[in-house]
Formats: sequence, structure tokens, C-alpha cells
Amino acid sequence: MDASFQMTRPVYWAPAGHLNSYLHQSTYFWLTLAFFICGYGLYKHLLLWRHGQKEICFDKPWTRLKFFFTYILGQKKLLRRRREREGRAQKTMYALLMHAFIFYSFCWLFLATTIVALKDYHIVDLYHGNFYIIIKIGCQIAGVFLCFGLLMAILRRIQKKEEFKLSQDYTIFYLFLLVLVLQGFLLQTFRLSYDTSSVDRNYAFLSHFFSSLFIMNLSEAQAHQIYSGLWYFHMLTTMGFIAIVPYTRALHIFTSILNLMTKRLEPTVLLPKMNFENLDVDYFGVKKLQDFTWKDLLSFDSCTECRRCTDICPANAVGKPLDPREVILKLRDTLRADNYFSKDAKPENQFLFESGIINHNEVWSCTNCGACVNECPVGIDQLRTIMQLKRYQTLSLAEAPSTAGRAIENIKQYGNPWGLPGQDRMKWAENLDVPILTAQSPEVEYLYFVGCAGSYDAPNQKVAKAIIQILKIAQVSFAVMGKAEKCNGEPIKRLGDEYSFSEIAKSNVENINQLKFKKILTHCPHCLNTLKNDYKEYGGHYEVLHHSQLLNHLRNTGQLKFTIEVNKEITFHDPCFLGRHNGEYKAPRELLEAIAGIRLNEMELSKERSSCCGMGGGNMWYESEGGTKIVENRLQHVAKTGAKTLVTGCSFCLINFKGAFASVPETKNIEIFDIAEVVLSALQK
Repeated sequence: MDASFQMTRPVYWAPAGHLNSYLHQSTYFWLTLAFFICGYGLYKHLLLWRHGQKEICFDKPWTRLKFFFTYILGQKKLLRRRREREGRAQKTMYALLMHAFIFYSFCWLFLATTIVALKDYHIVDLYHGNFYIIIKIGCQIAGVFLCFGLLMAILRRIQKKEEFKLSQDYTIFYLFLLVLVLQGFLLQTFRLSYDTSSVDRNYAFLSHFFSSLFIMNLSEAQAHQIYSGLWYFHMLTTMGFIAIVPYTRALHIFTSILNLMTKRLEPTVLLPKMNFENLDVDYFGVKKLQDFTWKDLLSFDSCTECRRCTDICPANAVGKPLDPREVILKLRDTLRADNYFSKDAKPENQFLFESGIINHNEVWSCTNCGACVNECPVGIDQLRTIMQLKRYQTLSLAEAPSTAGRAIENIKQYGNPWGLPGQDRMKWAENLDVPILTAQSPEVEYLYFVGCAGSYDAPNQKVAKAIIQILKIAQVSFAVMGKAEKCNGEPIKRLGDEYSFSEIAKSNVENINQLKFKKILTHCPHCLNTLKNDYKEYGGHYEVLHHSQLLNHLRNTGQLKFTIEVNKEITFHDPCFLGRHNGEYKAPRELLEAIAGIRLNEMELSKERSSCCGMGGGNMWYESEGGTKIVENRLQHVAKTGAKTLVTGCSFCLINFKGAFASVPETKNIEIFDIAEVVLSALQK
């Protein structure tokens, strides 16, 4: 035999030389039975998901393969420090290490078991030589780390059982897996204590150490009988583990992988289009679970109740009645409830709102910040779920808050949410010589979509004026729509009135498409997101830039030169609809850091983990019930930086911060600016 094959061991080793053929051949029966029971359990969950509406989530396989390596093998979202709620002890590396120990150790042991199976089934023999040594050493290390991880998990569930709805179920699952690992060590220790001449004893170092503690004063027959019993019990335990996976918390091994591999490729904040031409429907929005898609139902079934979404939710942090995890868990428990989908089920018991499964206040507390979606390690889209529930409340139950309803009517009647006269939309631009773009005008480079806040709100009017001055300094070709500009409908969409939004979007797209321009510029991320993403469904395919992106481009090309020192210590607040929803974190910071004298102090929660100011999701137009104000919590984050100037790049954030900063003692003396105002102060006029 080749020397490289000498470093190995028989698959069915036993003290008598080999296990009884009946014992190892019966493995195939138990394995078949285990896979059948496991498959049946998975099939039952598949039947639950099939109650949802159709959705295509298996396109672009190469992109999804990247998801596999990034989010599943790479564990990108899990293997990072999670945010813990203020006022409680900070999470260090505990949860991260716990899951890393369990996941990667389990993967290695699964790989080793697969290699043994490939040899046993005569498919390919890799179980020898140097590769055998690597596998053997790796299994020793993986086994130790898996034990550590499982013990950490059990301890965590015991200590924090009030935070986990299914702590006992998970604890049983962890104990089951721990027994399997310990059985493996026991079998190997028994083998090395009996077979003192084994060629791999030095590589199975942990088992080798413990084997020296064994007093093996047994006859071959006795040792063979004991080892065979231990081996068979381990085999049955392993098959039992495989069989019970779909019936325990271990189900997430399958559901989380499938949910991540079918991750939606469009922006998180982009909501599914609604068909208002179907005259056969009795309601719009999600009334019952069957109105969600199969992908949504799979997502609910994937929740591991880790609480990350709740810990990072800005509404929950200030005591609002929204717990993103609880929303998903209530939908998951309803999905799994006996007889929910049966023909005998009473319709009223299937209705999510009418039956009390979901309540009004929790849905209307959401700010659409998307922090929960960004944080979820298994790819659940809590924002999309909540918005579809809100659509039903607004369109079918007419349960929008009264002030929100007024904002909707004002936009429909006056073209702005404040209900101010349309002829006043350009008053802010008096004496500024702002070019107006009409259908007869020659093409310009940028159509500046000023937005309702820039047109009617005093602080945002200053922002619009600053942008006009900067564009003129940089000699950029631009124009505005003037009085022809109307609200893009973003507040209406976020308030759940998709029908009214569709009417406004169609009208705006028709008007904008008559104009000749190359790109759209806006200083409001909510306008940016709507014009860039939402309008595509209505024929509005535009390249839309946030003003920080254009101003940074002009700086890079030399069209803007910062010649004045701005001696300020500042912090930058990332708007949710600019950062998390549209991926722009770099441009604002490059702009600010390029200005002489500016010292940028980052908040602890910044960039993709930034905390919301509280005005998204239509919250600008109503006050959600319960708790304290989200903006005051965010201002506390500002105060901790020590900066005396707060800079942002969002119309709603600017309004919110300016209206609240004086009510927080730590920030009552700070300055608040839009990034365009800071840039203008650094330019030689």
C-alpha cells in the first residue's frame, strides 16, 4: 500500500477488528428513516409557505452565490458587534464568539462526516495521508470550540430567558448537540485507550490525553461489546438529530439559508406594486397571511428570535409600542398555528388586525429607517412587512392618524403636505435669478427638484438658497420646475395610501418627462429615494443625485475650491433614506473633511448603524403614541460626541433637529446646519 494511505483508520473500527456487519449496515436503514422524517417536516413547512402569493426570488444565480459566501459561510451580519440598548450592559464579543464557535465548528465536523461517508460509500477516498491529519486535528479543535459555544449558548438562554420567547426549546436543542459532540469524543477516547498503537493518536491530541486516564483492563470481547454499544447509541442519536431538525429550533439551519439565498435584490425600501385595476378584490393591502408572498412567509418562519432588530429599533428604544421581533414572531406563530389555513377556519380569525394579532399602534410607530432589516442576520425584511400591514390599515380600514390624513389631502389638493398655496412655491427664490425649466427650454445638466420643505419651510429654504449659490459659483447648468413642481408623494406612500401615490406619481412623471435634462438633483433623501426608485414603476427612469454627491463631485473636479477655513467641531447625522436605503455614506464625509478647520466627531451609531431622527415613515405628519420622542434620543447621541455643530443632509432631519434641540439640556447651545450651508461658508464668493 502507498505510504500516504497508512495515515488513516477503518471507518467501522472496533476492538475485535471491525464492527458487526449488522450494526453498520443497519445504519442505512436508520439514515433513510431519519431523512424521511426530516424531509416530511420540511415538506410541512413548505406547504405553509405555499399559501403565500407568487414571487420570483431565484433569479441571478451568481449574485445569490455571492450571498451564500458572504452571509452564510461568511456570517457577515452575525460576526460583528451587535448594538445593545442604552442603559443596559454592553454586549462585548459574547454573542459573536458563541455563534462563531457553534457555526464554524459544526461546519467542520459536518465536512469531516461527509468525507467519511464518501469513503464508506466508495465514491471517493480522501480519508488518508496529510488530508486525514488535517481533518483529525481540525475535528479535535472544532469539537472543543463547539462544546464551548454550546455551553455559552445554554448559559445565555438561562440567564436571559425573559428576552427569548423559546428559550427552553433552544436549550434542549443545544443540549442534544452537546451530547452528540461528547459522544464523539468518548468513542475516540475509547479507541485510543484500547488501540495504543494507533497511527493517528498524536493528532487526536485531546482524545489521546484523556485515553491515558482510562484503565482499560478489559478482554477483547468485553471491549468490543462496550464499544459497539456506544457506537450504536451514537449512531442512533445522530440519526435522531437529523430527524428532529424541522420540528425544533434547529429548523433555522435550513430556513435561514434559504431565506438568505432568496434575498430580494431591489432596495429594501422599495415596496411591491399594487394592482388597483383588479375589480374582484374586496380590500387592498395585507389582511391575512395569505396576502403575503411565499418569500414573506418563509422569512417569518426563519426568525431565530435573536432580538437584534428590536435592540436597534429607534422607536422601541424610546418606549414606542413597536417591537419588530414581536411583530415577526406573532406572524410566525400564526403561520404555524393549527388550522389557520384549514377550510374550516373562521375568516375573522385569519384577519391580522381584526383578530388582534397585529395592533394599530405598533405599525404606526415604525419610522421606515430600515435598521432592523440591516441588522437581521437571517435576512428578514421587517420594514416591508410593516408597510404592507400599514397599507391595509390606510386603504381598507381608513385608520390613518387624523393629522396624517390631513397631510394626504393637502398633497392631493395643494401639491404640498402643509396645504400652502401653490403660487407661493417659488417665493423663497425671489431676487435669486433662478432659471425655470419648461417643456420649451433648452436642455440643462441638472433639474433641481427643490421639494416641499425647500419651498415652504424656512430652514430648508436657506438650504435651497445655498445650493443655488453653490451651483452658480461652480457654473453648473441647472434649472428648477418653479411653480409647476408638485410634491412627489413620498409622505403619502409612507403613510400607506398607495392608490393616491400612484396617481401623483403618474402625473409627476408625465410632467417631468416633458422637460429636457440629464440628471435630477435634490437635497432631500426622501425625494431622492422616491424619484430614483419608486418612480421607475411609472415610467420615471432618472439618474438622481443627492446634493452631497454632486457637491463632492464638483470639489473633486476642481469646480469648487474651499478657500475659507471653517473652524468648527462637528458631527454628521446620516439620514436613513440617504445612507441605509441608498448606500451613500462617503460623499458627505469627504466634503466635510475637505474643508479646512473642520473636525469631524463621529457618533457611536453612524453610517449603516446610524439611529433615525424619527421623521421617516410618515412620522413627520403625525405623532405616534407612547414613549418619548425619538429625536431627543438621537440628540443625546450628538451630545456624547462633544461637537458643538450638528450637520445633516435631509429636509426632515433638519426640521426635526431644529424643533427639538433646545428641549434637550445637553444640546440646547448647538448649531444645526445642512451640509450645503457648511460648504457655502467655505467658498470664496
